[in-house]
Amino acid sequence: MNRPALILLLAMLILRSASPFAQEVTRNDALAWEGGVTAVYQVADDDQVDPEFTASADLFITLPGKTGEWLMYIEASTSPDVNGVSALYPTANADAGSVLNEDGDGGIQISELNYTFQLKDDRTLMLGLINPSAWLDRSRITNDENLHYLSGNFKNNATIEFPDYTLGGVFRWPGSESRPEVSLVISSSDGKADVPDRSYQDLLKLTSDERGAFLGIGASWLRDRSSVRLGAWLRSDDHAVAGSPDDTEMNYGIYGVFGWQDAANAVNIRLGLANEDVSVATRFAAVAYQRETRIGLFGIGVSRTAISNNFRQGDQDSTSAAEMFFRFPGGTSHGHITPSVQYVENPGFDASGSIPSSSAVVAGVRFHGSF
Repeated sequence: MNRPALILLLAMLILRSASPFAQEVTRNDALAWEGGVTAVYQVADDDQVDPEFTASADLFITLPGKTGEWLMYIEASTSPDVNGVSALYPTANADAGSVLNEDGDGGIQISELNYTFQLKDDRTLMLGLINPSAWLDRSRITNDENLHYLSGNFKNNATIEFPDYTLGGVFRWPGSESRPEVSLVISSSDGKADVPDRSYQDLLKLTSDERGAFLGIGASWLRDRSSVRLGAWLRSDDHAVAGSPDDTEMNYGIYGVFGWQDAANAVNIRLGLANEDVSVATRFAAVAYQRETRIGLFGIGVSRTAISNNFRQGDQDSTSAAEMFFRFPGGTSHGHITPSVQYVENPGFDASGSIPSSSAVVAGVRFHGSF
């Protein structure tokens, strides 16, 4: 077992043993926490790919302040296998390698550390180390790879160029019957996974010539059965223009998330467009359906990511993906076991240049426990 995996398992044991204390402080409205542990085993029908086991852990800690609330999110993951499923088919496991150092090894990190100010009329302002994707492009049934779809094609819109955990702020204005809920995100264009050595020190270099800003705004109309989210985003850092490497442009796009649920059924539709001059993924569409049954949760979804014609060359092409899963209770109210099967395509335009155009059927099982 590698060192990051050992650290992760020790962290799991510590968190589990501390859970009675966590419940006590939660009742006192002081320091509170919650979290979970996820393990995934996957195998593909591709002879070049080895079966893979990955694990991760999440811990959210909140502490009330005089004018709001502190949040710390601690995340851990094992190291992905070099020839494993997540190496050749990265979208097949959105939970794999969520924490990596500059050498590509897993470990433990503080992913979020911020303070939320409570303003007038229930408005809030969050400042610090944030996750922009948590506030835009949200969905009731397709955002959490630990509980719902494991595929990255259903976690977020493929056309939105989100930075990783980064320095910034989130302003939220709650909605009413006459107006939508509004979220505004302003952050650095580069997050912890985007900077060269994945260090917190590099995150502070906000004036770097290669760095810009990420701006995103979303409006949400939320009802008991239906939800509509519309938004736009922009990254101001330089992006090379296809076919003209000496020219640069900003990347930008628009998105929509449409949801409906009634009793045991839920449907989600995602759409997105991005600047085709600089974005390889220029159009995105996904449809997901879930149904609660007596024995568990059934889900099925399909997605399509279209490549910009400006980037189309060689074996690069648009891609499709599909996932079907069934989530069973895992013996307690806080545990689940989720077998799944996916169809995955790689377009051959991975930034590393190491992922060829290919497709596979990936079968797996996910174990998750929360506390």
